[in-house]
Amino acid sequence: MPDAVVVTASAGSFQGLVEALRALPAVVEERPLMTFAPPLDWGPLDQALGKLARFDALAVTSPRAAAAFSARLTAGGSKRPPETLPPAWAAGAGTAAALDGIVEPVRTPPERAAGELGAAAALAGAMLAAGVRGPVLFPCGEIRREELPARLRAGGVEVEEVVCYRSVLAGEAAARNAAERARVLVVASPSVAELLARTCPAGRRPPLLAAGPTTAAAAEASGWPPSAVAARPTVDAIVAGVRTLLATPDGGPA
Repeated sequence: MPDAVVVTASAGSFQGLVEALRALPAVVEERPLMTFAPPLDWGPLDQALGKLARFDALAVTSPRAAAAFSARLTAGGSKRPPETLPPAWAAGAGTAAALDGIVEPVRTPPERAAGELGAAAALAGAMLAAGVRGPVLFPCGEIRREELPARLRAGGVEVEEVVCYRSVLAGEAAARNAAERARVLVVASPSVAELLARTCPAGRRPPLLAAGPTTAAAAEASGWPPSAVAARPTVDAIVAGVRTLLATPDGGPA
């Protein structure tokens, strides 16, 4: 039986996670199943940056998007005066930190709501409750979930989506290899959960820990229900979930 905790999250997604898992103690392998690249065309984002004054808010749902947006905003060493930037909203503390010093202040939804609903849905709810009118600028990846823009639009808020990075999924062979080596498989992306579900046959699936409700929902919908879901998308919550699965015979329910 494989004895490794296999972390499929992209490099840098959860700083300190591998070290914290090894302290359980556990054998840990990093096998990222997603990498990132610049967008094929910066034009739409650059056009949005040129008309920031028209936006009522900026909304970001991932540290990756926040970092890419910040880097483009400050390209060439320039820094825009705070009064030229719309109020910023971030789905969680990690995303807010990626905007720190670039856009201030940054508002986030209540942590409990993010854990229960998913970060993007909680963010949309918080923005609507605060009376955000729109339009909202939503820097995002080429592959993304639609919870935030869908909920905002349902609330009558205009959303302009601009791609600031591309997600590149690993191949099926890499996905199968990661699953075959895992006693517990840590998944932090809905796209990766879908890749694993269509790649790995039902009889060869280790216990899967989803790093949040959105990833858990994608895994469930793809036919690979997670054996555990981290209470929050944080290092401590993921480690707690892995600890529980390692202590459970066969890693818990399939």
